[in-house]
Amino acid sequence: MSGRYAVDSGGDVEMSIPQPIFEVIRPPELSSWEQAALIEWHREWQRYVEKIRHRCSTTGETFENVVATVKGSVKPKTLKNMTTYVLKKPVASVTDGDTMTAVQARCRTLKNEFVPDVTSLFHQKLKMDLTIDDCDARVFRYYEDFNRTVEDNGLQGLVGTGNEPEDGYKSRLKARCRLLVENMQPPVLKAQISRPIDLERRDCKSDDAALFDLILEHAKVQQRFHRMSQDYATGGDSS
Repeated sequence: MSGRYAVDSGGDVEMSIPQPIFEVIRPPELSSWEQAALIEWHREWQRYVEKIRHRCSTTGETFENVVATVKGSVKPKTLKNMTTYVLKKPVASVTDGDTMTAVQARCRTLKNEFVPDVTSLFHQKLKMDLTIDDCDARVFRYYEDFNRTVEDNGLQGLVGTGNEPEDGYKSRLKARCRLLVENMQPPVLKAQISRPIDLERRDCKSDDAALFDLILEHAKVQQRFHRMSQDYATGGDSS
């Protein structure tokens, strides 16, 4: 061994450096062309890729050598039907890019090309959780729920934030901000937000990031007033 490794009594090499133990990170399997299933698979794939990137940043492994292929993560029967009827290519010539592009296009397209009543949909699905007393977390959750509703229903083309150079981008942002304001709670917060938007903060009509800051600012003011009122009432009762 030329002195490089120690040998135990049984003749086995004793490694001086402990061998790393990795969690097995398995890619999600795509087994359906149903829009809801594709949306969920795409979310899981993004999480999988982030886990692999984190692992590689820790271990020094090459990302491309570790990550699974998109094509290889599709169930064989699903892949065959996808390549035949959607991509219209032989399986052998289909790339990861082809597969992911097809999935993303389906995720971002209205199901059956039917335009739903977006106002009613968000009124039904989107609620600001007033049980969260941390205003930063409450507004953040509100936006998360909004974006999830957009993704779950393939509404990116109507109220999504991507593809800024596209025609209609400004209109999408205006519709997006309108829905965020319309579904805000409590009503007094909605009223306080609406006034400055109509007069001095008109940028918030088409900039959802600026609107986020405005909502948070007023939500914190209201939360402080609410807490002070509670403390005052409690102090009054005790006296």
